[in-house]
Amino acid sequence: MAIKQSERWTPAIWRRAASLAIPAVLEVRGHMVSEETAHHADYVGQDRWVVDYLPGRQLTWEQARAAMRIAVAPDRIEVERWANLLGLTAAEARGFAALPVGVA
Repeated sequence: MAIKQSERWTPAIWRRAASLAIPAVLEVRGHMVSEETAHHADYVGQDRWVVDYLPGRQLTWEQARAAMRIAVAPDRIEVERWANLLGLTAAEARGFAALPVGVA
C-alpha cells in the first residue's frame, strides 16, 4: 500500500520537513556569527545591529538574526518570512546574502 502525499504539503514543504535544522547563529560579545557563513552582524549600541551584507542599515536584534539566518540557510522556506522582517523580498535577501563578504 503506497502512502499518498498530502495535497496540502507541497514539495518545498516536504523538503523542509526532511532537511536538517537551520545552522546555528551564535551571538558572542556583540557579534552574530555562524560556522556556515563568513557574513556577520555587529552590535553598534542603542539596541541596533549592522549586518555586513546590508550596509547603511541599522537593524533590531530580531532583524539582524533574520539576516544571519538568510545568510546561513538561503534555500529554506522561511526566507520569505525572514526577508519580510527586513523589508525585502526573498529574492532580494538571497541576492544580498550571496554577495561575497566585503563587497557590499
